[in-house]
Amino acid sequence: MPAPILTATGLAKSYPTPSGDLAVLREVDLQVTAGESVSIRGESGSGKTTLLYCLAGLEPVDRGELHWDGHNVTALNVGARARIRAKILGFVFQSYHLTPELDALENVLLARRLAGRVRPEDESRARELLARVGLGGRLRHVPGKLSGGEAQRVAVARALLNRPRLLLADEPTGNLDERTAKEVINLLLRLCAEENTALVLVTHHAGFAALTRRALRLEQGVLASAPQS
Repeated sequence: MPAPILTATGLAKSYPTPSGDLAVLREVDLQVTAGESVSIRGESGSGKTTLLYCLAGLEPVDRGELHWDGHNVTALNVGARARIRAKILGFVFQSYHLTPELDALENVLLARRLAGRVRPEDESRARELLARVGLGGRLRHVPGKLSGGEAQRVAVARALLNRPRLLLADEPTGNLDERTAKEVINLLLRLCAEENTALVLVTHHAGFAALTRRALRLEQGVLASAPQS
């Protein structure tokens, strides 16, 4: 059995409200290994996005432990966690978060450029990824000249640039039509399998969830296996 890339143990998260604390996550446990795809569904407001942000170390938890590839994330300060996140984790959002003034290639390379170290191998990797997502002929197109599906493909390529061990995707097809959404999901699953990247996909779509190796549901703050449909 391969070592887990992501391990969450007993994660709990509450938010204060006028009537008292609202528990969103209650003792969430999750393990994901390299190359494995896991989907998480749940009712609107069930806490799926909160869970994903907690798994990304972007949202603090009230209790529990989080490990990325053997690193105890909950024991690290913010700076150390950010450094490890940059090496291990990629994130695909529902909104593409592309910089409108930059073309597709520049958007994929943006994190490297902000760090001040775009190497020739980084640009080669970015070009290769854009070709693999079907945009090899649109490297110099800015987001305004791309369709929604194309923009999300750029976001997928950007998330994979640093060869992350773990990719988290938050409703990555929520702004796309059904046909384009299916293309993007299939692309995401294929690329993660090829790169041996662990994938956690939050989606409301039962059909897309069924394409992952494991399908889970978040109900009343707890993760459980999704019933077979």
